[in-house]
Amino acid sequence: MWPFSTPFPERNLESVTDQEFDFIVVGGGTAGCVLASRLSENLTARVLLIERGPVMNSWKSKVPLLAVDYSRMDAPSYQWSSLPAPALQSNGDSSKASLSLMSGKALGGTSKINANLYTRSIPAEYEAWSRAGRKGWGWDDVEPYFAKSETTLSHQKSPHRGSNGPWMNRRLDDCRFRCSTTVTSDAATELGIPFVKEANDPASPSVCCTQLDLTIDKSGYKHSTFDAFLPADLALDRIGNLIICPEALVTSVDIQDTPNGPRAVGVFIEYENPESRGSKRFYAFAKREVILCTGAIATPKTLLLSGVGPAEHLNSFKIPVVKDLPGVGTGLVRHTTLCSAVLSSHFVISALQQDHIGTPVVFATPKTDSIHILQASILVLIIEFIKLIFLGIGAFLSPIPSFGIFARSRLLDEDSITVTKSPNGAEEFNPREPENLPDIEIMPLPGNAWETVDLKGKQYGAMTYLCVALRPEAAGTVRLQSVDPHEQPACDLGFLQSPKDFFVLRKAVKLALALSRVVRRQGYPLRNLNVPKSEGDQDLDDFIRANVKSTFHYSSSCRMAPEDEGGVVDDMLRVHGISGLRIADASVFPTIPATHLQAPTVMVGERCADFLAKEYNL
Repeated sequence: MWPFSTPFPERNLESVTDQEFDFIVVGGGTAGCVLASRLSENLTARVLLIERGPVMNSWKSKVPLLAVDYSRMDAPSYQWSSLPAPALQSNGDSSKASLSLMSGKALGGTSKINANLYTRSIPAEYEAWSRAGRKGWGWDDVEPYFAKSETTLSHQKSPHRGSNGPWMNRRLDDCRFRCSTTVTSDAATELGIPFVKEANDPASPSVCCTQLDLTIDKSGYKHSTFDAFLPADLALDRIGNLIICPEALVTSVDIQDTPNGPRAVGVFIEYENPESRGSKRFYAFAKREVILCTGAIATPKTLLLSGVGPAEHLNSFKIPVVKDLPGVGTGLVRHTTLCSAVLSSHFVISALQQDHIGTPVVFATPKTDSIHILQASILVLIIEFIKLIFLGIGAFLSPIPSFGIFARSRLLDEDSITVTKSPNGAEEFNPREPENLPDIEIMPLPGNAWETVDLKGKQYGAMTYLCVALRPEAAGTVRLQSVDPHEQPACDLGFLQSPKDFFVLRKAVKLALALSRVVRRQGYPLRNLNVPKSEGDQDLDDFIRANVKSTFHYSSSCRMAPEDEGGVVDDMLRVHGISGLRIADASVFPTIPATHLQAPTVMVGERCADFLAKEYNL
């Protein structure tokens, strides 16, 4: 906890067992904090929030640069490995092809450890959902909920930006690292990718480069959804109707038969810590609804343990089938990442060993223009620390990525990798048309993001172009490994099972290499450290297989769609065939958004709160 900070009013399970609540929110992550906060605004609604992780409010968890180090020993994260992915190995040996998985483990969830990026995606994202039949999820429907949650500190008042919400975001226009911002921006515009001042403006083109908004508050500290929606003062004010139990795991939802069909009536809970757990099991009653907000991996796991999911899988674990729902855990999608031009995995100081996402197409840069200057110079480290504490500026404010390039693979010329347009001209960039959604993002990072490149003792720094396939075609699964609710599920990410994904990633890597050539031509001293052998398809594919990583953007494992189309929830986020049970997290996305998932996930939390408020007249 911060010195002199208000103690957070957390409760133990003994104090809530066998009590009845109007709403039980399972998971105090990115969306769960939003939902619990909104539901408890009505002081007559009794809300129980249960979070598997602890209250994490340390100084380190608030400094943007330090908070993104999810691999440190005291980081609030779960880390485990996926099932082997044979497609990642060109020689047929899949024994070492498992991928790292990560999720947040604290109030605030992944918003406590992510890169703070606030991006909504373009209107076409939600227009595609609407055209596919998701009533009430078009751009005009969801835009007010984005604005409702935010206060933007860097943009003028406008109809599409919020100024009264609890969640702050801002741009870092004073970023000290040139290569990953202005230098790359100049290179991108030379390749035909226009620079826009605000990517979250719904009129901005679908293909662009831009300075990104970051969830950082006025003082320069990370603003997770826990910080924004459940600060200690608010939790204390609502202590009579908002009960928060951290370090507790909902093992299953209690679903009972009623004359009107299956209904969620409560939850079974255990302590997360084995020493506290013992053989004790607790129970809480839900008078109105249970809402699962545990994310695209844990939410399907909880449903499966509750008897909701593919009957064949449930039968294999001797779990009584409450509802045969094949879509549960079946459509897991995540962004596929390549680090092209890389950010060192060992930045800042030795205590911050970060094995960053991505694949190294690593470039050497002047050390003064990379994050590695903080580990090379004690003087610079001290100066930047002082700038953060007293001025709220400097390198510690940067959570690594603060700039982004969004592109469409079909618009990149195969030879020149410049953006080309069809006779439709500007229509190719129309942000309202789903066919114009970007499928590539390049994230310039001011350091080395891969462990195979060791910068220890080197006189140069590094810079990474993180190449992301935004719309992967292949999908994976979430399945139980056992009936132990404390064990992580078996996840098959489905990486590179579609030839189209290879095509998109080849274009992404080529774009990164093209950017590096322009950067050199403009006079910036960039040197290859680790790049593909050539730009031929075979060398690119080998490079992709060897280096591809997840961006930890998991989604769509409990999709919003009709049941006969593999859906798990309806347009009101209600689980098909079970009353009193909803889902509000990234698992419900019909398709994975072509952007960072933090802001869309908060939007889902806001929408769910509004659905419930209207249904129960809150």
